[in-house]
Amino acid sequence: MPAILASNNRKIPVGAELISLGGRAIEDFLEFRFYNDPDQERRLLIRRNGHPKEIVVKTREKLDLTLADPTYKRCANDCAFCFVNGLPRGLRRELYYRDDDYRLSFLFGNFLSLTNLTDCDRERIARLRLSPLYVSVHATNPRIRTKIFKNEKAGSIMDQLRDLAGHNIKFHCQIVVMPGINDGTELTRSIRDLAKLYPAVRSIGIVPVGISRHLKGFRTVDPVIARAIIRTVQRYHRAFRKRYGIGLVYLADEFFIKTGASFPETGYYDDFPQYENGVGMARRFLDELGGLDRIRKVRGRFLALTGKAAYPLVCALKRKLTVLMGNKDFLFDVRAVENRFFGSCVTVAGLLCGRDLRSQIGSGDKNYDRVILPPDCVNDRGQFLDGHVIHDPRVMVAPSSVGELLRCLR
Repeated sequence: MPAILASNNRKIPVGAELISLGGRAIEDFLEFRFYNDPDQERRLLIRRNGHPKEIVVKTREKLDLTLADPTYKRCANDCAFCFVNGLPRGLRRELYYRDDDYRLSFLFGNFLSLTNLTDCDRERIARLRLSPLYVSVHATNPRIRTKIFKNEKAGSIMDQLRDLAGHNIKFHCQIVVMPGINDGTELTRSIRDLAKLYPAVRSIGIVPVGISRHLKGFRTVDPVIARAIIRTVQRYHRAFRKRYGIGLVYLADEFFIKTGASFPETGYYDDFPQYENGVGMARRFLDELGGLDRIRKVRGRFLALTGKAAYPLVCALKRKLTVLMGNKDFLFDVRAVENRFFGSCVTVAGLLCGRDLRSQIGSGDKNYDRVILPPDCVNDRGQFLDGHVIHDPRVMVAPSSVGELLRCLR
């Protein structure tokens, strides 16, 4: 029974508990959203100071309630490659919370393992039609998946996915490739097994394992391994496109960056189902860049800091802007920042920490009017992963699109 934190209805007091809506028990905000139908009369049972009370809300009467957040499920696995497990002390506190909750998966696209689902959870997912979900599969072989997650419940993944499919729940799957563990024949098996569940499986994202200097005992996906994975996945991608009309299995941008291969064209990604998982971000960026033809002139000296992976893309932006601006009053420099905090194997711009970026904004950069940092590298309080804050009026965090960036530079 969640507490009511805010209400637009004067009959519903803040601080009361919401017990039921239309006779249906309310566990958290999800039931409220699902059963709050403005086209029907709604009967709410609330409790305040131990006393229950029924409140009737008329048809088409607006009802807005803010309910207390539930306690989200923690991850019960012990994956050796878990980035959170390898975090050193001293970072932002919230980074150490390992969530594994189907509600966060449904709401925000967080990947979950399904190892902590109860029968009640499965019933609720089906009843509230919480679809799509995002599932970290990694391997469909029960023995391999149990080894990866270090959890005996992990081996039943295919039964769990078939159960979700049977209740018309769709899901997006990811396979984080760990050389020597779930690549090669195991990767082939996993792709084949998951494809059999189409159309319940909406996409399969293939992502290379990310290893920081704080994690030991893992091989990275080097260019040779990356090329082999590209060949395997592209073969299935083409076959699925002929069979299903979509590619279904998609490679993360990092595979193409590691091998120096060209990024696939836009059509490869269909509707970009795993964009937030690093699948297709480069193509979206290049497409937006290609669409720039006429832009409003900007004057000034700008320095863009980025990670090693995105460096070639930001250099392409520099070349494009230099041509379009066509004046001597515009300078756009790009600098790749090595991730000393997590290690040189971590090349994603969003994982750059404040101390590494701040070391690049020194006395030699005073001639720049603006210093542009990568998108999504700080939280809403301006803190980097390591808790650092950069106090420099010239510094700005880049927005997610090139068009927005240009508007910010004017």
